[in-house]
Amino acid sequence: MDPLSEVLNRFSVSAGVFYSGQLCGVSQFEQAQDAVGHLHLLKAGKLTVVKNGSEKVQLTEPSLLLFPQSIPHRLFADQDDRAEVVCAEISYGAGRHNPIANTLPEMVLLPLAHCPGLSGVVSSLFEEVHSCKNGRTLVMDRLTEVLVVMLMRELVSQGVVKQGMLAGMNHPKLAPVLLAIHKNPGLSESVTELAQQAAMSRTTFIETFRQVLGVPPGDYILGWKISVAQSLLKKGISISHVADEVGYSNTSGFTRAFKKKTGLSPKDWLVSFSDLDV
Repeated sequence: MDPLSEVLNRFSVSAGVFYSGQLCGVSQFEQAQDAVGHLHLLKAGKLTVVKNGSEKVQLTEPSLLLFPQSIPHRLFADQDDRAEVVCAEISYGAGRHNPIANTLPEMVLLPLAHCPGLSGVVSSLFEEVHSCKNGRTLVMDRLTEVLVVMLMRELVSQGVVKQGMLAGMNHPKLAPVLLAIHKNPGLSESVTELAQQAAMSRTTFIETFRQVLGVPPGDYILGWKISVAQSLLKKGISISHVADEVGYSNTSGFTRAFKKKTGLSPKDWLVSFSDLDV
């Protein structure tokens, strides 16, 4: 399995289309407490986007706009703009702790002309928008989910994201190391062993990893283990089983690592998660 598929296999992304058609007027998206993002797809016309209350972006060609996390923003279009759009809410299997959402920029804007690989699914999505076939809503949701995955693939292949997990997936020597880390969160390979996998000296590996991923290897590995642990805890798996799954021989060691990363014990985090993410 490739690095992106491995991450998405653990941390799912789902989409729900809530508007499709010609936009006229103002659509407002306030910051939500839940861990959701928004995707806006402009097929034709013009669209004005204002984020965080003041920063204005003009879309004058078919484009894909993604807010990976909950960011206050508004969409403006008048009748003369003839803005034809699809708007969807993006949810993550690990809630606010999804590592993909956390590694993406606050806003991703890509003209569709720069992403020919997306043309097929975009065309299929807009065909469903204008159809009256049974299952139309479900098909639009699934096509949007595919579109988000393909967008992430584009971001990796084009090197749009300069630092973080997706940037690491595009690095020829770090990508296999990330795949090994992601695939086996319970393994405890040393930095020296990881450097050997990357065919680098230990010093070069640490420095390259820090530059591309933004954190040292040890911090990244701990963050991944805790992200996986959080996704498993959310599913109701016991703390002792989760500890073993991410490579800790006892719950006390796992609890210390979990608290170091999150500031809370696994039990307290579950309580706070229930309060915030439900």
